[in-house]
Amino acid sequence: MSDLSYKEVNDTILGAMQPARTRYYMVMLMLGMLVTMFFGLWIYQVRTGMGVAGISSPVGWGVYIATFVFWVGIAHSGTLISAILHLVRARWRTAVARSAEAMTIFAVMTAGLFPLIHLGRLGVFYYILPYPTQRQVYPNFTSPLLWDVVAISTYFTVSLIFWYVGLLPDLASARDRWSGHYGPDHPRSKFYRAVAMGWTGAGNQWRHHGRSYLFFAALATPLVVSVHSVVSWDFAMSILPGWHTTMFPPYFVAGAIHSGLAMVLVLLIPMRKLLGLEDLITVWHFECVAKTILVTTCIMGYSYMIEPFTSWYSADIFERQFAWWRTFGETWLTKGYWAMWLFNVLIPLLFFFKKVRTNIWSLMIIAIGVNIGMWLERGVIVPASTSHDFMPHAWGPYIPRPIEWGILLGSFAWFTFWFFGFAKYLPTIAGSEVKEEEYHLGGSHSPTHGKPGFVLKDIRGAKTGVWGVFTTPQGLTHAVERIRDEGYDRMETYTPFRLKAVEELLGRGRSPVRYWTLVGAISGAVGGFALAIGLAAVNDLIVGGRITQRIIVPYCVIGFEGTILMGTLFNFAAMLYYGRVGYTRTLPPGYSHRLTEDRFGVFVACDPSQSRAAKEFLESLNAETTHVIA
Repeated sequence: MSDLSYKEVNDTILGAMQPARTRYYMVMLMLGMLVTMFFGLWIYQVRTGMGVAGISSPVGWGVYIATFVFWVGIAHSGTLISAILHLVRARWRTAVARSAEAMTIFAVMTAGLFPLIHLGRLGVFYYILPYPTQRQVYPNFTSPLLWDVVAISTYFTVSLIFWYVGLLPDLASARDRWSGHYGPDHPRSKFYRAVAMGWTGAGNQWRHHGRSYLFFAALATPLVVSVHSVVSWDFAMSILPGWHTTMFPPYFVAGAIHSGLAMVLVLLIPMRKLLGLEDLITVWHFECVAKTILVTTCIMGYSYMIEPFTSWYSADIFERQFAWWRTFGETWLTKGYWAMWLFNVLIPLLFFFKKVRTNIWSLMIIAIGVNIGMWLERGVIVPASTSHDFMPHAWGPYIPRPIEWGILLGSFAWFTFWFFGFAKYLPTIAGSEVKEEEYHLGGSHSPTHGKPGFVLKDIRGAKTGVWGVFTTPQGLTHAVERIRDEGYDRMETYTPFRLKAVEELLGRGRSPVRYWTLVGAISGAVGGFALAIGLAAVNDLIVGGRITQRIIVPYCVIGFEGTILMGTLFNFAAMLYYGRVGYTRTLPPGYSHRLTEDRFGVFVACDPSQSRAAKEFLESLNAETTHVIA
């Protein structure tokens, strides 16, 4: 990490959010024009018909579905970096996690458009929603396509909440800085004040926030694996050559992380330069991303090798002829097949050399190549099997049309437009996590311990007391211990990042949000299975000679997604309730805006008759400033 002070970290991150220059608005205007073209082409296709696209019999899935799979894959790296690396305490995630999380949100927003584009008739979308209807037209939860809808909707919801919860402390920091510089009535001051939901950095808030964030990570981690596994089942559950294989779930998950990590480099390398974040996002962070890409590169290379081997080893004539045709046939898909080997496996292997993975230009070029290769891979997978299946007389070519290429280009503009807006108006780096990392790397800290028999009382309703503000976390920790030993039992601390040492001194136990998370997860599992099995009973479908409601396996996807979704919603609600976030946007009397930047405060609630003695006591503890709230 850097050697910046807490204030310098704050200034660097929030300084990138200053009013934009003309160049920024020109870029946004250009992107806006491409987005307008994107929706214009889509409207033209809806009004004219799907004949303007290249899809036809026998190829019903083309560029649109391939691009859908591509964007869902791009969305995976944000959750990987934020959730999985948070659980394993990887240091390098702190500087890049926030942007990766935002990338996840915007990638899912982009991916979600393509099933609608592919449908042609947008009005039929509502048929997949499980709502009561007199016509008894209900979704079939044994269909992988419906699993897709449920999985991606859950992923988007969980990722959005996870992103927002991580943003809360930095939104409060932006609120305080903007109000101090431009006044509380500035539009952006009002916006940050609204979305910060009254966050003050109180110890009680940090206690529940930290535990809640840990459970978010634990819930999101299996979601990373499940979502793209479910997407792969759109293909693997069919019987077509090239699709019907059990290797697709791990193959798709590895490919998703591969492309997502590459997109992180593509976005963060220029963003780091344009926003002046070189001190916080260093070449070391990019090198760590490159090393992770090396892991996924090896997995992709293994998958590419094993895929034709399984076709040969199966001794299935259809699988063998398809594998040969895709590799050596006279088609653009063959060129794409060899290009994906080049871009996804051979070139990224250069990251084994330190000079390559620490050079900004080589990182950028290889990352762009990986994204090109991953889109080509999706293009090879999706239309290939339908254009060359079992019967030669049903074979047919697929060549994308200009409308499809235009919509593909527009989707990149749509994604970039949202990311550029995020980079200018929201904190792109988790400042509170960077400060906490700096605190832990700053040297050894003396162990802390609770005091037997000490019970911290709630300060809600306290209108009088004394504030003490300290310049260092060590100073606050020492002061809290002395205040506690002096007999004061009504106090609250306010810090720019979580101080576990203070929590231990005050004897704060584990947050009860874990119970609510468990209740939510159980209710989600029960509800998911009940919804799927209940609708199967209403439909009374017979599949393969068996009544569908008696087949539990297809409903496990719905049950699992319900478990994750409801566990996340209950966890979020518990954090807001116990942390008293969102209850009011009025800050505590005497609150200093620097408490979200680089100062550490304690408020000791006491009667007016005790205020003078409490103030003198805080001054004796070397508080930078003290003031009485009467």
